[in-house]
Amino acid sequence: MKPMISILSAAAGSATVFQLPSCSSFLYATSTRRNYPSKLYSSPLETETNIDDTSGGTYDDIESFQRDSRAGEDGYSLLRRPVTFDADADPTFAAPLVLDEREEEQLMDANKNWYEDRSSGGRTPGKKKDQSGKNSILGEYADVLQVSNDDTIANNNNKLQATRQNEEDQQLDMNQRTLETLDYPLVLRALAKECSTVKGQEIVLNSHTQSDKVQAASSNKDFDDDIATMPLTASSVTGVHHRYGAVQEMQRLMEGRVSGWVTSSRQPQQQQQGNNKGKKKAQRKPLGAPPIDGHSFDLGPIFDIIDEGKVLEGPEILDITLMLEIAYDVLDWSRALKEFNEDEEESSSSNNDLQQDPFVELPRLTQSITIDDELFHLLTNAFDDEGKLSGTTFPGIGRLRAKVRTYKRDIISSIESILSLPSMKSKLAVESGGSLTMEINGRLVIPVQQSYSNSVGIVHDASRSGKTAYVEPSEIVGPTNELRQAEAELRAEEARVWRQLTEMIVQHRDEIERNVASVGQLDVTMARVKLGKRLEGVVPTVAEDGVVSVKEARHPILLLRGLEGVVGSDVDIGQDGNMGLILTGPNSGGKTIVLKLLGLYALMVRDAIPVPSKSYEPARVDFFSPILADIGDIQSVDGDLSTFSGHMLVCREVMANADKNALVLMDELGSGKEI
Repeated sequence: MKPMISILSAAAGSATVFQLPSCSSFLYATSTRRNYPSKLYSSPLETETNIDDTSGGTYDDIESFQRDSRAGEDGYSLLRRPVTFDADADPTFAAPLVLDEREEEQLMDANKNWYEDRSSGGRTPGKKKDQSGKNSILGEYADVLQVSNDDTIANNNNKLQATRQNEEDQQLDMNQRTLETLDYPLVLRALAKECSTVKGQEIVLNSHTQSDKVQAASSNKDFDDDIATMPLTASSVTGVHHRYGAVQEMQRLMEGRVSGWVTSSRQPQQQQQGNNKGKKKAQRKPLGAPPIDGHSFDLGPIFDIIDEGKVLEGPEILDITLMLEIAYDVLDWSRALKEFNEDEEESSSSNNDLQQDPFVELPRLTQSITIDDELFHLLTNAFDDEGKLSGTTFPGIGRLRAKVRTYKRDIISSIESILSLPSMKSKLAVESGGSLTMEINGRLVIPVQQSYSNSVGIVHDASRSGKTAYVEPSEIVGPTNELRQAEAELRAEEARVWRQLTEMIVQHRDEIERNVASVGQLDVTMARVKLGKRLEGVVPTVAEDGVVSVKEARHPILLLRGLEGVVGSDVDIGQDGNMGLILTGPNSGGKTIVLKLLGLYALMVRDAIPVPSKSYEPARVDFFSPILADIGDIQSVDGDLSTFSGHMLVCREVMANADKNALVLMDELGSGKEI
């Protein structure tokens, strides 16, 4: 807050206030966190100028005042501005900075202390020189810098020791090497691009970065049991069946092969606070994909603000509100799936018709969605049609706004009456033309000849020639002070409401995050269907017998590149005692492509992505864990590893990590060594 600098010139029975240009009455109302459109508005509370109602004012220091009162735009000075008094427009205040009101008061005190310290030239009483007798440049920060340097040296030594240890004992992250060797990150990026929500993209891109932790803990905990921790990758064949089941159900919906209706339950609930006149019927839409397309569901930046102890502003609260509304729509959609199951069961039992497969997996993904009615109604009714805090939902705000509007109307009416008086017309300074009413720091002034200013009211500004004084009539000084007080009360009440809304969201944070996680899983399921369509993929049969049997299997990476004429390969391994596959042939004959294809299919199955295959031929790709691949050289100059030594290092890791359901892919195992 900028300080208001005033020059007081006292005379008998009068007081004159000259507010210098160091205090501007205009602010840009912008969000400090986002690039939202700015709005120019008058903010009288930035100065909160209350002036005693006196009979008149003097103008004794005109020369000093003229030096500081420079001309502004359109003939106005830096202080005088066009009137923004609009009795029909409510004042606009920014949200408070922090959630804790006491913390904000301490922040204001800190700013005040900083300004006072700067005003005194930065001198602190009792400040001593350093031991050398000279003023230290670093001062109190010298010790901090020394500690920082010590920490930096220690960190560098630790890094050097870690590097030497790594050179002495070469280790491999076989899971990460397998992903990179098989170019699987390209498949994951393609899947993430098909997601429309930020949460869906996070599930895809973050899943394999923690694959080691998931596999290590999979024996103790099933991450699929909690929607908040459910990863992209299944840890068991049962998890694959659940994911592929959801893909097949979603595919039926997205292709329009299901007849049914979704009835919205939001509309009647939102109208409970209003009257019953003109109430519309509940909306009904055809049953299809879940209504989440086009929404990002990005909670990260919003909860980052809360974690910093700040108050959420209108845009963030509206984002949360929209997420809750869509979550409500998803609940209606899930309810429609259950109604479809019931209708199908009744129809098949009465008519002996062939029953369609029921929806099981998709409703399971939405069963964690819960919406608190109090929170939902508070947020959906928090703002009016203009995007401001609703005076109906929050009666205190509505009452204070009405009070402010009344004060403004009375002030405007009073000044119009004053200007219409015959005795006042002779005192006005109208030679320069222009408006007879202007505004200085939220206070209305009129141009008066300098000789009459003492009898009209309080002087706030003057023309450069000194012939015209801009005076606030005495009749409106008191009402304007009351207006300032009402605006201060309104600002405090709005700050209380902003904090109330933020605190309500904090109380239901876990619920909101779980709702978004459920929507993210639906989004990932839709992305699997979309990517499967691009790859002309099918959902294979999945078991745990180590079988891969696919007709015309085509490399997914080549298909994603849009190459035409990709030749398919028939792969059959794991059946009739055939537990291994040896690929031979000339260079550039496609051996490595087929080898990588096997690994890619195994990874895609664990992530429930349809695999490219003949649509009319049954495909089977069993569940493998772990999947280990050694394709390409792993030479290391720092580690002194040759090509052959690198292969041996991989073999060591394979032997340490492989178990019953492992899939091991080795390319040119004996390369790098003459035999």
